[in-house]
Amino acid sequence: MSHPGLQTLVLALSIMAPWSASAQAMTLPGMNLTQHCQTLYDTTAYSYLQQPNPTAFSWKCWHQGQSKAMDLNKACRDQYPNEGHEAAYLSYSDPYSWYCVLKNSYTPVNSTNSPAQLYLWKGRKIALRTPDRTTCTTQQIKHIVTGIDKGVDFYEDVTGDSPSPHYRYGNLNSFAVLPSGYAMSCVGVACGFVGFTGVEISFPVFRDEMCPAAAAGVHDSTPFYELGRNYWFYGAQLASSESTYGTSIRTGYAVAMRFLAMEYEGLSGTSAHDTLYGQIEGLVDTYRTATVACGTPGATATPTTPGGSTCYRYDWENTLRAGNGLSGRSAPDLFASFVFRLHSQHGWPFINYVWRDAADLGSVTSVYHAADNFIIAASRAAGVNLSDVFQYSWRWPLSSSVRTQLQSELGAPVPASWYH
Repeated sequence: MSHPGLQTLVLALSIMAPWSASAQAMTLPGMNLTQHCQTLYDTTAYSYLQQPNPTAFSWKCWHQGQSKAMDLNKACRDQYPNEGHEAAYLSYSDPYSWYCVLKNSYTPVNSTNSPAQLYLWKGRKIALRTPDRTTCTTQQIKHIVTGIDKGVDFYEDVTGDSPSPHYRYGNLNSFAVLPSGYAMSCVGVACGFVGFTGVEISFPVFRDEMCPAAAAGVHDSTPFYELGRNYWFYGAQLASSESTYGTSIRTGYAVAMRFLAMEYEGLSGTSAHDTLYGQIEGLVDTYRTATVACGTPGATATPTTPGGSTCYRYDWENTLRAGNGLSGRSAPDLFASFVFRLHSQHGWPFINYVWRDAADLGSVTSVYHAADNFIIAASRAAGVNLSDVFQYSWRWPLSSSVRTQLQSELGAPVPASWYH
């Protein structure tokens, strides 16, 4: 057999993943095949590509005038010891597309599930764990991980905080797709720890929503919603001892931030995502304007005009506090709609400050105190007194002391009509 050419030798020194850590969020560990050959044989060995028409399986070692075999799984294990890597390639026709992928044990939150062997894909901020490498292609996995990393960037920017470490890989927030048949630890299709790292996603969501979205070049919103669980730090300031109201606000935060994260980072969603966004945005108008005959069970006792027989259908008491939504949407969706309306009026600076301003407030002692706190945080983030908007147009409770406080801090209330 003839000696491999010098050009082939130079190209074969190391196979690296087709994207670099500096350019993309997700990295694929490369393979140094010449090092592997020297490990198998001696320091005179090196890697080369058999010609002509090389494929991913054309790599060989050249040692003492002979072509000798490789073991690419061993190459990965030797190069990344104690981690359980195995060899994989992106394209059969591309010999330079080999990389090493980590597969290790993951213990699910639900103790009824046995530990699972999951593939692990590392981004800048998160590690996605998947049961296989076929439901999503590697390029689709890259798309998903890159998007979630950007979602983390958004949450970190607007909250100025990070979840306490819990389920993670190294310093990366763990997003684990459970194998088919595994039970979730919560009611739903995905579970994110509130205020802590760690998200679990059901296999059907991964298979039927996340991977098809990635194949279409867009993003499923499930991971961005679950980040809203991880990055919820405001229970003491904005929720209350009333669990129903607390759910409206805590879950409403995740609903709002899911859409805002994707919008802020320029991540396109599915058509269903866009439709839902529009529906939620419009809830505040239905809430504000819907009327019924005064005395209608479940409606407010607030007439649309003094002494009139027509009353507003909705207020804070019979929606957010009671856990009731409207127009087929939930109470958390309604809270998200209020956030969206404030964002549309005041732009991204509002989102960049409202949660930080909330974090600076004291712990609440009642559900009405919680409502006061959100109105204070929203007014400070907007830079204007929103007393009339919340109390008269949106029919939230507002204490006289907070109304006086906001008047002192921010001047006279701005017209409620600005937010219609």
